Amino acid sequence: MRKLNYKKVFIFLFCLTAAVGTMGLAIKSLAFDKKRTVSAYTTDKNYPEADIQTYVKDNTKGGYSASRPVLHLENIDKQLEAYIKKEIKDYEKKWKASDGKASELNLTYSILHFSKQTITISFDKYEQVEGKKQSGTQIFTYDIPSQQKLSIEDIFATDTDYLSVLSDIVFEELTQKEEEGISNSLIKKENKLKAANFNSFSVFKNTLVFYVKTDDSTKTHTIAIKKDLFKDSLLDSYQSQDLNEDRVKEWQPKHIVAKLPMQNEWIDPSKKVIALTFDDGPHPSHTMSILEDLKKYDGHATFFVLGSRVQHYPEVLQKMLQEGNEIGNHSWDHPQLTRLSKNKIEDQIENTQDAVKKATGTEPNLVRPPYGAINHNVREYMEDMKVSLWDVDPEDWKERNEKKIVNKVMSKAKDGRVILMHDIYQTSAQAAGKIIKQLHDQGYQLVTISELEKVKKDRELSGITISE
Repeated sequence: MRKLNYKKVFIFLFCLTAAVGTMGLAIKSLAFDKKRTVSAYTTDKNYPEADIQTYVKDNTKGGYSASRPVLHLENIDKQLEAYIKKEIKDYEKKWKASDGKASELNLTYSILHFSKQTITISFDKYEQVEGKKQSGTQIFTYDIPSQQKLSIEDIFATDTDYLSVLSDIVFEELTQKEEEGISNSLIKKENKLKAANFNSFSVFKNTLVFYVKTDDSTKTHTIAIKKDLFKDSLLDSYQSQDLNEDRVKEWQPKHIVAKLPMQNEWIDPSKKVIALTFDDGPHPSHTMSILEDLKKYDGHATFFVLGSRVQHYPEVLQKMLQEGNEIGNHSWDHPQLTRLSKNKIEDQIENTQDAVKKATGTEPNLVRPPYGAINHNVREYMEDMKVSLWDVDPEDWKERNEKKIVNKVMSKAKDGRVILMHDIYQTSAQAAGKIIKQLHDQGYQLVTISELEKVKKDRELSGITISE
């Protein structure tokens, strides 16, 4: 009698089981289009609660791949499935109209935020039919308890002025950006942005994040705003930190709008403006002296601070912001950044951002590299921060003579110029007091760098020119 080969039996049973399982999956996979399409399921690696369903048609002359999350929330899943199938149907209609020419559709998704209260899903689409290429992004936010898609009106109380506040914030953020594609017609302040402009958003633990597109650009501008600015209008369920904390890891935006835009009606674009800037501070007495002089003459300035000093004098930065001034990043301890490694450049910028945020609750939008030294490596770690240099340098760090500093600045002062000084020297602080008074007496409006840029754009829109 032959001895039973258990090893061979085991291998046979394993192969048989695998084959049966594969056949079962294949039968399940053909539900959407049995002839040409498979619908495969995998697990979302970032959010284990979700599966990924992908519809694939492998055809070089009309193939597509379209994915969506399966959240096991019946109504949301139905809406997402309907969206995917409509995109595929619309694409196939175009493909057939092209007489079956080589075409393709790729539709992928990412979950931007997933909490107990909401989920935000971004779909990225690339389509090519008859040589015409199209790409775009659709962002949907769903309320999980009700399983309904949210619009901006759904998360705010109807009897509040949230839209006006939101419009002012977005206007301010977009006018500070210099990328091409910002539409003047969209961001004119007198034409309040419509609610529909804000229907792409996420509700995070501490912030609201809006994904804003301008009317003449495909680029999406991400604007994060602290919920505290809407504490009187945002509904409780979306205000809650616990309900809106991400299930996996809360994303922290690099830049968060933490205060309402200043109302700059006091700045008259038809009159002269000039921007005083001060580097290397803060200083507990010299900076405070300059702040008092600015306040006396209704002026503002921009202070480019060192992170190593910020940590010792947070109250000085708080006073800067309270009185309408602006804070910029001037590195941690003033090295020439172009001589540093990439890691050290990143530390200089990021550590200063963190120090200012700890002191004031907000991060600077502006950066001034020490000595004005900048190259590609330095720019790489500034992301969306704007580099701000200067027009007039009286070399007050070298010329410790109050009278000479005043004369150098006043001899070169002109509308629209940026003046460089330092608020860590007593002679500079004393000179600044006299410069502020003289500029005021000559009809100059003393503004921050951001205010200066806004005035220039207002003049451009209004056709205003200033003659010296």
